[in-house]
This record gives sequence, structure tokens and C-alpha cells, in this order.
Amino acid sequence: MKNKIIQEKRMRGYFIQAAKEILKGEGLDSISVRNIADQAGYSYATLYNYFKDVKDLIFECIKDFQEECEEFVIKETKNSPRGTEKIKDITKAYVKYFVEYPGVFELFFLEKISDIENKQPTSELICSFLDRLCEEEWKYCTKEEIVGIGSADKMRTILKYQIPGLLLLYLNRHYPPDYKEFLSLVDRQLEKIIKAETSAKTPSLFEPDILNFIFEDDSNRLIFIHYTKDEYTARKIIQEGFRYTETFYNTAEQVVNDKLDLMYKHNMYKYYGNYVVVIVITRELFTYYANEVKSRGINIYIENIFSETPPSLNENEDKVFTLPNQFIKGYVNYENGSIVFNSNFNPSYNSPIFERNLE
Repeated sequence: MKNKIIQEKRMRGYFIQAAKEILKGEGLDSISVRNIADQAGYSYATLYNYFKDVKDLIFECIKDFQEECEEFVIKETKNSPRGTEKIKDITKAYVKYFVEYPGVFELFFLEKISDIENKQPTSELICSFLDRLCEEEWKYCTKEEIVGIGSADKMRTILKYQIPGLLLLYLNRHYPPDYKEFLSLVDRQLEKIIKAETSAKTPSLFEPDILNFIFEDDSNRLIFIHYTKDEYTARKIIQEGFRYTETFYNTAEQVVNDKLDLMYKHNMYKYYGNYVVVIVITRELFTYYANEVKSRGINIYIENIFSETPPSLNENEDKVFTLPNQFIKGYVNYENGSIVFNSNFNPSYNSPIFERNLE
């Protein structure tokens, strides 16, 4: 049985290698069962003992080309520093491989997918290839806070679409006409794509002092953040409390003391403004009223219990509630790192009105 498996693997290898040589040298138009069999030195009938059809064989060739390209990339980038520099070097090595083997590029990006794909996920295999080559470096960049998750996703998408375009213009339109000029163009584009997203300093939101301000005594507290565009609004929230419609989860996001989680949420909400208002309620207080609401069968959001004034209606006829300013710890400016503390802050604040709101 073992010898049979070895023999099958060897025979499949002969046909795959033969098909790869034809694809590299002559392209997909020259691929046929007979041509592959002749190149391998066997009858075309033998090929069907190891592959369902030509598309099945092409799929194996694509995987083999990707392994070959990956080996080339690893060799080219073995001394590259980790992070964005290595991502750029990986991309340049990926480009060089296709310049060396334009037939493989045509197979990957110019042939109709219906001509090469059967039931195997060929399109996904091809389109995600550069992303997979760079995957570990993207993880490293986000873990080390070299780039944010949102920025990394944006760069990955741009590279996925732009790099095949540059190769297409050079290989099929000879633009630019000179190889050195082409490599220089690739360099400039990579610098533009990656430098634009990484040049900004890591937001001050992740400085130790600010993280301590937000997450102080977090094991005993529920913590929420709300983004606003101007300091006037942030100060008004400290003075008058936090106004929201229906539930403060509509405009405030709960956070936990996890930098990756905070970075993800920051990248989602940072476009709403530079000022981050910090809202804090003790778990004990929140749990007490949650249990009361549940035991009494009241249909109300828990946070709406924490309002000392009756709700008003806005222009859309939505109920507007106000969370007392005692639950507002303060705010931070995530661009310059400044912190403003609310002297009236008391996350355990329990007004007699809260009990009446249960009635």
C-alpha cells in the first residue's frame, strides 16, 4: 500500500511538472491532455488515472506555482526587518516572480475563471494569495500597534487590487517600458500606500495615563465611551449629563481593558470626533437595578432608570433621556492626550429618583 501511494504521488508529480512547464512557456492555449502527456512521457489515458480532468490538473499547478512563489519570497525577504518594511519586500518579491514567469501571471489574472476553475475554489486561492503571504506581518503590525486594524485592512485591500494592475500594465502593455523604471514605480506606490497609513503617530488614547484613566478599577465598573467632535460638547456633558435617545448604547460603546478590543472600537468610532467622553457605572449599582427590573417585569432599558428628569421628545418624536453627570468620569482628547476629570464624578451615585423610576 505504501509503495502504491508513493507511485501515485510520483506520477501526479510528473504530470503537474509537465503542465507547469507548458503553462510557463506557452500559456493556457497550449494546454491539452495530449500535450501534457507527451511532455510527461506517458499516454494521455494514463493522466486520467490521476486527475479527473485538465481543470483538476490546472488547480494543482496553481497550488504548486504558489508554493514555488512563496519559496522565492521567503528567500528574497529572509533578512528583511519585520513589520511594514517586510510587507513591502514581500510584495516586491511577489512582483518579481510574476515578471520572471509572465505565463503564470496570465494564468492567475488574465484567463477566464471558467477556463481554469471546476469545483475547486480557484478564484479565492488566487485573489487571496498576496494577502496570505503577508498575513503574519500584518498580525505583527497590529499587535505591535505599528498600524491600526482598520488601516491594515485598508492597505491590504489596496495592495490586492493595485499590484495586479501594475503587473498587467508592465507585462501586457510594456508600461513603463524599462524594468528598472517599473521596479521604481512599484517602490513608490508601496511607499505611498503604506507610509500614508502608518505615518501618523499612534493615537494618544493608548498612552498609559489615558488607559489608566479610562479603566481604573475596571473589575468593579461598567465603562462606556462616547465620541464627540468639539470640546464644548464634551464639557457640556460633564456639566449637564449625557443625553441619549432610547438607550445610551445607540451612541456609547462599552469597552473592556483590552488594547486590541479598544483599538478595534476606536477605529470604528474615531471619525465621530477627537473627544472621548468616559461614562462609568459600578457593576453593583447596575446589577441591583437590572434585578429589580427583571423581578418586577418592567419593560425598560436599565440605564433609563438612571435619569433624574422625565424624558423629553426630540424632533423625531424619540424619547430623550439624561444620564446624570455623576456617571461622567471626564473626557480625553485622543490626538493630544489631554485629560479632563469631572470633579462631580461618582459611579455609585444612587438618587432616590431611581427607585421611583421603577414604579
